[in-house]
Amino acid sequence: MRLATLLERVSGRTVTLTDLWPLWATADPASAGSPDRRAGLAQAIEQLAAAGLVTPSKKQDIHSWPHLPSRLTLAPPAPSESAAALARTVAWRPELAWVLRTRLTLGQVTLLRLVNNWLRDRGSEADIIPLRERSLEVLGHEKALDGLLATNVFARERLSLALLRTFRTHPPLPVVRVGDGPVLLVVENDNTFHSIRTALATDPGPVGHVAWGAGGAFEASVRSAGDMPGLERVRYFGDLDADGLRIPRNANETAAREGLPPVAPALDLYRALLASGIRQSGQHPLTLEQAEALVGWLQDARLMLDAAGVLRSGIRVPQEALTLTSLARDRRWVNAL
Repeated sequence: MRLATLLERVSGRTVTLTDLWPLWATADPASAGSPDRRAGLAQAIEQLAAAGLVTPSKKQDIHSWPHLPSRLTLAPPAPSESAAALARTVAWRPELAWVLRTRLTLGQVTLLRLVNNWLRDRGSEADIIPLRERSLEVLGHEKALDGLLATNVFARERLSLALLRTFRTHPPLPVVRVGDGPVLLVVENDNTFHSIRTALATDPGPVGHVAWGAGGAFEASVRSAGDMPGLERVRYFGDLDADGLRIPRNANETAAREGLPPVAPALDLYRALLASGIRQSGQHPLTLEQAEALVGWLQDARLMLDAAGVLRSGIRVPQEALTLTSLARDRRWVNAL
């Protein structure tokens, strides 16, 4: 979690909600203008609190939902004398001997004591189970490990998922087979998924499968693409807005880490979307830096320029602008996949 890293650099031990928002913007720049921005921050705070890295105040900002704490109290900054003193009282397992020579917070040492006990009592004899099941079993909270994953606790020759005999799960990718081709076409929204599936029914061209990305779920469910035999290319088509570009960009980064085919844009569909002439207002205009961080995924210079203009103008183009009628009438987008 990038927010955890940013909080480690904060001077002082208290961060107000007002000061937290710019940090969240840096941690997740694509969330700017997103209706889910507040919910994303709330989830991040919950994970950090579960990992013992922050303590949210009881006083909350209740003007919007979900409610957010008015301030966070950070765990004692490293090095912490109390953390070091606590660490010296523990008979650490060989796998955790690094704790004594590592700068940790009191909250981290407290959680690592629980890991130490688990390794002593079960360790290598435990069944391999999903991450949040293991987190609840060992640390007492299902999201505690989520908050620790991006900290210095998880690193080479330190804590690892293999040591904890656990793994990160990913949601399934809803997919239908439409042909024998090597292309997986992922569609962000369900109505357009139905239209594209229908348009490909009689002649799928190079497309073998069409998947419903289910919005942001695709950032994780992209891993399911590795279960599809014969897959050579992944193409994505979504809304032309901040979320619509953030999702495939992040999914592409995940695919690279997992050794999967790149998640590339369905360029002709995006070109047709821009040519539709439909525009929706009401979006938060992005800065040039924010827009460029998103449109780079499109890979095409002209398309990147046009898409950046959309994002910076505070407008969006929903993919539903390409209807079943238009998709079936002009099928040049199919062969371009």
